[in-house]
Amino acid sequence: MNPRDRILEVGCGPGVAISLVAEKLDGGRITAIDRSTTAIERAARRNDAHVSTGTVVLRNTDLAKFRCDQASFDKAFAVNVNVFWVRDATAEIRVLWEALRPGGILHVVYGGAVSVHDRDKSRRVADTAARALVSAGFDVDVTNGNPMCVTGVRQKSA
Repeated sequence: MNPRDRILEVGCGPGVAISLVAEKLDGGRITAIDRSTTAIERAARRNDAHVSTGTVVLRNTDLAKFRCDQASFDKAFAVNVNVFWVRDATAEIRVLWEALRPGGILHVVYGGAVSVHDRDKSRRVADTAARALVSAGFDVDVTNGNPMCVTGVRQKSA
C-alpha cells in the first residue's frame, strides 16, 4: 500500500479495517461505506481522530447507490460482503469499475473457512465473485485459502 493511496472500503462495519488502513496513510484517504447507519456510527466513534483530520471519510450508503467522481480511488476492498456472491452484483461492480482509476485494484475477501464444507463454500464464493468481475472487464486472480481473496485489476475499458 502506498501511503498516498485513495482507498474505498465497502461494508466497513464497525470500522476495524479503517483504523488499520488509516494508520498507514500519509496524504492518502480511506472512504468507507456501509448501508447500516449503526455501523457508520460505530466506525465514526472508533475512528474519530482520523475523521477529524480528513484521512477517513464515512458514507452511509448502499454500494449500488454510492456516487463519487470517476476514477476517484486507487484501491478498493470488501471483506465478507455477500453482495458479490448471493445475487447479481452487476450494478455494484459497475460502481466499483467507475470509482477505480485504470489499473486500480479491487480485493473481495471471504474468510472463516474451518471445515471441508466451509472450504467448498469459499471456492464457490470465489468462483461466483471472479466470474462477475471478469464479466465486468476486470483482470482477475483468485487466492484460495483462508481467507479467500478475489483480486480484480480495472482495465482501461470494459
